[in-house]
Amino acid sequence: MGNTISYCDPSVEEKKWEEEDAAAAKRQSERNTGSEVGKPCCQGKSKGKEEEKEQVGKGEGEEATMAGKSVASKKELLGVCKEACDVLSVFVRELYHSLSGDAGKLKEDKSVFTIADGIVQETLKTHLFGGGKFEAVVGEEDDASIQLDLAPYKVDDLVVPDKYNASIETVKERLASLGRTIDPAAFRDLTIFIDPIDGTREFYTKLGEQCTICIGFARGGLPVAGVVYRPVPNPATYALGCAEEKVAESVLDSTGEPPVRGLLTTNGSISPFISSLMAHLEYERVKSGGAGNKMLMVLEGKGSAYIQDRGVSRWDTCGAQAILEANGGVLAKLSAFAESGKLESYQYRESK
Repeated sequence: MGNTISYCDPSVEEKKWEEEDAAAAKRQSERNTGSEVGKPCCQGKSKGKEEEKEQVGKGEGEEATMAGKSVASKKELLGVCKEACDVLSVFVRELYHSLSGDAGKLKEDKSVFTIADGIVQETLKTHLFGGGKFEAVVGEEDDASIQLDLAPYKVDDLVVPDKYNASIETVKERLASLGRTIDPAAFRDLTIFIDPIDGTREFYTKLGEQCTICIGFARGGLPVAGVVYRPVPNPATYALGCAEEKVAESVLDSTGEPPVRGLLTTNGSISPFISSLMAHLEYERVKSGGAGNKMLMVLEGKGSAYIQDRGVSRWDTCGAQAILEANGGVLAKLSAFAESGKLESYQYRESK
């Protein structure tokens, strides 16, 4: 847990990428004259989107990959994650639209969220990322008991209604198919952090457009790549990024007139610190839910910054931090910044 501050200035990253391009060109020139220098970024074969979708859509039991087509770059890995989120979004919307939205049925609606949360994590962790291809996979629901091997499926003590069985089977099959495209040796130095559905209260109170699937990849304790994906809007919105491979891709919501000086905050109550800070900076409060969603709102220009002084978890911020950094932004510890003005990153490691 920790406090966080984030903002984004794309011009910073553009300048850095121009410098990296010049360095990569120099390395390529040296290789062409016989020198052995480190590989330039963005190496690896890139699979066309239409080809990949066609393979994923094939019948039961068919492999989604062919010889020489393994996903071995982080750019391709993020593309696979995005396609997995596309698959999951259909299932998440099915569950979301079954919610009553009635305060008198809040317990039942919370149960639907628990089922969605558990199934999204388990299918990502086991079917997409399983098989020992990564150093570790850390999820928000690691303490949950999730049984998806045989129907009736269960999440903790909740039995998943039979009407969702076909959808769950489709998700399992298609994520396993995507998982087979991932090179089993290329990413063993990466730890994955997953928040299957970020924005618990927003989901079961019918504010699903503020919920996100968050997937982050860390190496040596620092975030290097990530996807943050809103599954409930149709079409979905998302951002993905990896600064070291110069990847920054997004489909975001640009509707509405953003405030000139807006500070993103929770939908609920805020601390005296945040209130006084907004008054001092003359910022307008922009309410919204979900840490991942507010990070996307920074990219959308719907707020100048997002400050959280009540603690966030690593699965909330790992993917978002990588994406912000790929876009020239910053996500840093609030405590270090407040004390010394230092931009200090979180450490992303599996807890033993």
